[in-house]
Amino acid sequence: GIIPTSPLKHSVGFTIRTISLYHKLFVRCPRLGVQPFAKAMCDVEGVAFKPYLSAQLYDALDVYLAILRGVRKRTRQTLGRGGREWRILNACPACQYQLQDDPKLAVRMIVTMDGNDSLKRVERKVDVLQEKEENGVEIGPRSRERIDRRVAGEDYFLSRAETDAWNESNWQGMEALCSTTSSEHTWVESQCEERWHNMQEKNTVKSSAKFFENGWFVLLCRHMTLLLACDMIKSGERAQYPLAILHTFMSAQKNEHIRLGQDTPNGQLATVYDIACKTSKTVARSPLAALARWSLFLPVVGAMHGYAHERTCQLLFLMLYVVGVGLEDGEGCERYFNVSNALAPVTRYQSAFHRRQSIEEFIYYKDLETYSNVSKFIYSNYKQALGIIRSRNILRNSMVAAGITSADVFYSWLVEEGEYLQNLAQVPPKETLEMEYFIRLASLRTCQDRLQQARSTWLAYEPEKDTGTTRRKISVAEAAHRNEQENERKLIADVQALEQKLEISVRWVPGCEAWEQAKRMVKEAEYRKALDKLEQLLVSRIFEMSRLNIAGTGYKMRKMIANSLKTRSKSIQAAISSYNAAAAALRPPRRAISWDEVVDYSFLSEFDILRDTREDVRQKKWATPSNRLLMFQFFKLIRAEEELDRLHMEIKRLLTYIRDEERFLCSKASELEATDPTSGTLKSCRLRGDYPPNTRT
Repeated sequence: GIIPTSPLKHSVGFTIRTISLYHKLFVRCPRLGVQPFAKAMCDVEGVAFKPYLSAQLYDALDVYLAILRGVRKRTRQTLGRGGREWRILNACPACQYQLQDDPKLAVRMIVTMDGNDSLKRVERKVDVLQEKEENGVEIGPRSRERIDRRVAGEDYFLSRAETDAWNESNWQGMEALCSTTSSEHTWVESQCEERWHNMQEKNTVKSSAKFFENGWFVLLCRHMTLLLACDMIKSGERAQYPLAILHTFMSAQKNEHIRLGQDTPNGQLATVYDIACKTSKTVARSPLAALARWSLFLPVVGAMHGYAHERTCQLLFLMLYVVGVGLEDGEGCERYFNVSNALAPVTRYQSAFHRRQSIEEFIYYKDLETYSNVSKFIYSNYKQALGIIRSRNILRNSMVAAGITSADVFYSWLVEEGEYLQNLAQVPPKETLEMEYFIRLASLRTCQDRLQQARSTWLAYEPEKDTGTTRRKISVAEAAHRNEQENERKLIADVQALEQKLEISVRWVPGCEAWEQAKRMVKEAEYRKALDKLEQLLVSRIFEMSRLNIAGTGYKMRKMIANSLKTRSKSIQAAISSYNAAAAALRPPRRAISWDEVVDYSFLSEFDILRDTREDVRQKKWATPSNRLLMFQFFKLIRAEEELDRLHMEIKRLLTYIRDEERFLCSKASELEATDPTSGTLKSCRLRGDYPPNTRT
């Protein structure tokens, strides 16, 4: 057949075979735009390329894709699978095809979500040189995009109204989504979210002036099947996007449970997000809190992003320590974006409809490819889990050599480390005041020394020997004398106020016990400050640092990254020098660290245990490098055993789904052919083309 390029007067058309060829090439190589394909076809036919051919090919492609969407929709309706909610609940057979004899797992499903700014779209505006004012306020150039009421991607994307409803300014108008219960989540406070800047608007304010869609936010299952997505409109990665997606997904699950007459879900919903610690607090204070409790919402942080969080946060959210998540690394979104980023050159300057249409086609065929790779995913994870479990005897022998008699020791070490870090973050107020008092006293003594020196200079002045130069020096000395007198009065007032607050009756002097103790605390504070500075600088390089220790990174790659960091990070080396100087000033002095040691640290988790200067934490059993390695290997082994349990369930689900789906499609095809032989034959062929379970996995 031929698809014309205009609705009424048909002077030019493209064969369906040609349009289908481009479509298949595009979904396999999203970087391929319409214009390069049109030029290639002109080269094949031996004709000169004309720019209008690209526009005509685009029009024909729109018609072709509209036909495909219509056929897919009618096919789903024929199967009784219409609507977005059905697709959300049945997107991945291994995750969602529940069986009667499914084992009860601590985590029923693992999903991962994240935002990506590669699929931006430039907003067409009038000439930016035209400056206008309204009521005395300068306004930016207005949009000149043509109104296009066509909609694409409805099965995958939330609408703008659905996401805007979850903006915090609209929370007060929302009712509770479920009745609250006596069971309340208590989210432990953490400061590590301050290290993440993806939710700060100041980082996207410039791009939002140029782009309309600043990217997209996705929700995937652990096998990388896309469940839901939404566009980030003129903003960064706001909290409203994960909230809107979680609400839609959890509501669909709740509606399904109500329809089946079931109560609460069987197991928790582990949701992986790079800032799960921040999002967990947002969910807890939002209207989504009650629905999250019903869904047994379990926020966790993935392997790559998790090691950039502070150690206290890792003990709460890192997947290595979360029961029931298995060996899942939670970084499926990063791998998904690695593929979807190829769409960026094509979608950057498209209209809103064409951008969404291109993404929809990519998602559709990517999900088909993901389904065909589920068996490979299961096989790879099964092989990895067995490899870890085979090291059980090696771990047992290492535990015996370390004097560890029971696995319960590792759990007690986690609790002890968590309590230690919590106490470490709490500085006694009295110590803070005593350090401030010492600093003021030291400043007062220094000021009084300078004041005495200025007085000596003034007293030594002899007018009879006055010269122009001497007179200028005396003027400077008199000014310095007046300034020091003023500083002395201020410092004395501060010292007296602190003495009253600390109830000090006798002022400290150098050499007394209180003076020496406060002096030591000040040096310890300088040590911690130097450590904080070093850690802050390393966080900015954390993703490169993480590659040095992630399994699968080869020796040459690790050395290349380390050398690159060392060359470019002069500030880090300066911070290491400052840290070593502060560590040497302690009594007893702390051990100096080198660049190579910093690179070998376990993703910043070691920095938290270096903070305590009241006692040598390295003497604690859980803080020794050998025991920390054993603890890591133990929890890796536990997660491998959980992974096997989940894989056994997924294998049964996948095989059962393939069998049931084949029977269902054959039965449906026979039913259609019997009721309407002409259209039934076409529909049955379409069913076998869209849902061939045995040939796709």
